[in-house]
Amino acid sequence: ELAWDLAARLEGRLGAAGVTAYLTRGRTTGLSEEERADFANATGADLVVSLHVDATTSPTAEGVATYHFGTGSGLTSTVGEQLAGLVHREVVARTGMLDCRTHAKTWSLLRLTAMPAIRLEVGHLSNAGDRARLADPAFRDTVAEAVLVAVQRLYLPAEIDPPTGTYSIPLV
Repeated sequence: ELAWDLAARLEGRLGAAGVTAYLTRGRTTGLSEEERADFANATGADLVVSLHVDATTSPTAEGVATYHFGTGSGLTSTVGEQLAGLVHREVVARTGMLDCRTHAKTWSLLRLTAMPAIRLEVGHLSNAGDRARLADPAFRDTVAEAVLVAVQRLYLPAEIDPPTGTYSIPLV
């Protein structure tokens, strides 16, 4: 439910910025990764941002990790890797969450989309600190703002791209 709420917050911010966003999962239902990739391809989406909240058997696992398509042996989605880096750095800078880095993966959603796609894991419900942060609506607003800013920065020319954690998008 927290991941869905975060996605809804991001959808609202993207809409306010003039971006059409599609949610492919509801509070209790959703499409498989393959179906989500098919949907993104059919709609001609420019980007895919998949938001997740993790949980493990270890209460010490914590932090944020971001994934993009890549084989680990050189084959990668260049723009996906760039977007993953931007999103990851913005989230870490704005939230202070533990930096679990960006990683190349061949997961279905990342592999089957015709456009850059990333998966953002925003903390672990099995960790008391992450869980407390994720339960705070202001924290989820901060994460949504970070993702919006990162998407905007992806399209900015390098000479006017502001430093990580400093760019703000005024909502009208």
